[in-house]
Amino acid sequence: MAVSAAITGIGCVTALGPDRRSFARGLREGRVAISEIRSFDTRGHRSRRGAEVRALPEVASFGPAEAAADRSTRLALLAAAEALAEAGLPLHGASLGSAGICLGGSTAGMPEAEVAILGAGTGVRWAEPATSEFLRIPVGSTADQLAAALTTHGPVSALSTACSSSANALGQALDWIRSGACDVVLAGGADSLCRLTLAGFNSLGVVAPDQPRPFDARRQGMVLGEGAAVLVLESEAHARARGARVLARLLGHGCSAEGHHIVHPMEDGSGAARAIEMALADAGIEARDVDYVNAHGTATPANDVMEARALTRVFGDRIPGRALPVSSTKSLVGHTLGASGAIEAVACVAALEGAFLPPTGGFGVPDPACDLDPVPNESRPARVRMAISNSFAFGGNDACLVVAAPEWRRG
Repeated sequence: MAVSAAITGIGCVTALGPDRRSFARGLREGRVAISEIRSFDTRGHRSRRGAEVRALPEVASFGPAEAAADRSTRLALLAAAEALAEAGLPLHGASLGSAGICLGGSTAGMPEAEVAILGAGTGVRWAEPATSEFLRIPVGSTADQLAAALTTHGPVSALSTACSSSANALGQALDWIRSGACDVVLAGGADSLCRLTLAGFNSLGVVAPDQPRPFDARRQGMVLGEGAAVLVLESEAHARARGARVLARLLGHGCSAEGHHIVHPMEDGSGAARAIEMALADAGIEARDVDYVNAHGTATPANDVMEARALTRVFGDRIPGRALPVSSTKSLVGHTLGASGAIEAVACVAALEGAFLPPTGGFGVPDPACDLDPVPNESRPARVRMAISNSFAFGGNDACLVVAAPEWRRG
């Protein structure tokens, strides 16, 4: 059986709340955390809505590191603090010194850069900021800033493969654990809402004016969100030696590059299916072992049909036969871009721990082209031992993660 990594701590910040418990509770309740964006002016856009993190708490123990951080990094610091506390590891100190850090993202420093360059809030349009303003905006990655705040000295990596960034960061961390490069890795991702991404996705015409409706015949597109998730991954031996509680196991990761189109996926789903098949093979499991799929599920017309086809390629008649539940939690917390893969991995752990299936919000009219079980609108009790999480990004950067319950063993 393939070597797994023990997940011993989880931190998660989304529009559903500032910690992973509130996230899991919101999933169980099927609560849609989408409203008008307040943090910047959205006039003139097709959609002015998003899944925004309100009243971001402070992490006092980081002190100056948090005060100087951009919004994406503050989200990551909050998630990391929660994850380390649950894992029983310190925020600082020698025991964290050799830990690795691997984070995905795509908008670090962007909101702050927009304020400086556009003169936002100053009454000046297209300001020419002083050099000191550019220096104040973090030029390093969120991963670098997290490493500095935690005073770690292990490997640090920042991945940006668009919407599969943090899924691939978790895959990279799994490789570090397997190779012996690290015994402990903090892995995940963070992204914040900003003007550039809202304008970009609106210009592509893939943003819904009200809410996302994945796999629904009325779907009009995604709604953007923000957030962060950080998971503490450990080698099984390291977790066992220190008596850590194992929350779940990361069994496998697959990634593939379609090389098809900058924004459109391969319509037959073959590229996405390849990533799923690679993840299953990497985990050493069969398609029949999977109990739940956390879909990429953006609610765009093309992506949802492609994903349904990809899943049918891999799971056969379990998809149109509705034997395998497939839901999109982006319907509740928005599309958090580079952070989405890690946040959705946490949704899989919530399903494993809580024995329920997260729902797809906004669902009402089935689409024959997406003939699957979307777990419509309300969570459903279920025994989940094995889940996969899909992340299919622009440019055909496809990724899939396999997450298993701590007690899972090959049947």
